[in-house]
Amino acid sequence: MDFSKWPEKNLLVTNILLDPLNPRIPPSDELPDQRTLIADLVLHDKIDELTRNIANNGYFPIESLIVIKDNYKTIVIEGNRRLAALKLLINPDAAPEEFIPKFRAISNRIDINNIKKVRVIVAPSREATAPIIMSKHTKPQVASWKPIMKAAFYHRMLQSGISIEDLSQEYNIATSDIISSLRLFNMYKVACALDLPEDVSKIVHNPREFNATTLQRFYVHNIGLDFLGIEFDDGIDIRGKIAVDEFKKGYKKVVSDIATEKIISRSLDRTSDIQKYIDSLSDEYRPDLTKKGKFSTDTILNTEGETKKVSVQSVGRRTARKTKTKPKGLIPKSVSCDLNNQRIQNIFDELKTLYVAKYPNAVSVLFRSLLEMALSHYFDITGELSILIEIEKDKRSKKNQPLSKDWQPTLTEMLKHLLKPECKILKNPNLIKVINKFVSEKEELLSNDSLNYFVHNQFYSPNEESLRRFWNHLEGLFQIILIEPVTE
Repeated sequence: MDFSKWPEKNLLVTNILLDPLNPRIPPSDELPDQRTLIADLVLHDKIDELTRNIANNGYFPIESLIVIKDNYKTIVIEGNRRLAALKLLINPDAAPEEFIPKFRAISNRIDINNIKKVRVIVAPSREATAPIIMSKHTKPQVASWKPIMKAAFYHRMLQSGISIEDLSQEYNIATSDIISSLRLFNMYKVACALDLPEDVSKIVHNPREFNATTLQRFYVHNIGLDFLGIEFDDGIDIRGKIAVDEFKKGYKKVVSDIATEKIISRSLDRTSDIQKYIDSLSDEYRPDLTKKGKFSTDTILNTEGETKKVSVQSVGRRTARKTKTKPKGLIPKSVSCDLNNQRIQNIFDELKTLYVAKYPNAVSVLFRSLLEMALSHYFDITGELSILIEIEKDKRSKKNQPLSKDWQPTLTEMLKHLLKPECKILKNPNLIKVINKFVSEKEELLSNDSLNYFVHNQFYSPNEESLRRFWNHLEGLFQIILIEPVTE
């Protein structure tokens, strides 16, 4: 296939959809929506690391996203992680609730105007992208898929009309490997359809956590198949030789023990190991092989499907959302401090734990100290402090006034310097507006002067409400300066 003929375009990130058939996403009876897809990728595929890398180093368009057109929609086929990262930099609120502060912090460090459009290559069809997808994700050197993800991809290729033989020849994959993956796909789908305890079910439904290799080792030998009372029809489809309830009884135990790591791959290296495990099971978990019956992959899924649908929604939410409660400290638990300065870290930790309603005066002093110290540290590492010192030296020299070696800019001077065009720390236009208002409008309650009054004016008293408003007002700045800056 001549890939050079595929057209290139520059498209808005917001107009490109994540792929609901992405093999990284657990199989589901219903296609997940975009927010669910983002949640799943955030929880399991280190999207925060990718967004941080883009914020620090820029978005490198070395590899274009590969997209297809489907009913007037543009869907990314290759580059789902990169697209999710870009979407979250542009709109951090699209992340799962507990991750929103983290993505807001990273987003505040980048000018989103630079990433609103990306270069894409438009493929003629999903099937046409298969050689590229398999080359990237079935080789060990590039972000390899888990076995279940690879199995889901092969299954989808066969559903599109490609035979196992054609798949093997065209993409140089051993037929035995494809058949092995397709067997795993069927065994895994049946595992997901079982009536399992909730904690076990969450692990099983997540292909990144469930150890498919251990499952394969159990059933790859006849001893495991005989225990379950099954065989593979045409090499792929499950065909039961006993009553389906008896099969489920044994399979639930095997799947549960794999999910909870009571058995692991190393414990099933030999057939004797598998036999030892089977012998250890009590009668309540042993299928009665004398109860004959017939079933297939489809009959199990059809009988269980109405009550046990696998949903990515459940993967995208670790637990049911709890009612929000006001934090005890001023700084929310979701915010972190990554600066290489123990004093600043200590103040940060105290502001997280000190009861703001009970100790507003102490909190106000610590809060202002944190802002000044963190900003000074950030300026020092990035070189902005040296620039301020040179500016002050120049001012003093005109008045024949030497600058002392221990001179430090005030908090106000640092905040004003942040707003200068030549200072590149603030890139988000909305955050620049907030800081500008904070510095310039002296009559405002939420201003730099008001924050100084908390420390220096005996007639100006802080309270919990005002301190929390200060935090909300300056959170965007803190989310930048509480992360150790990357320097060349």
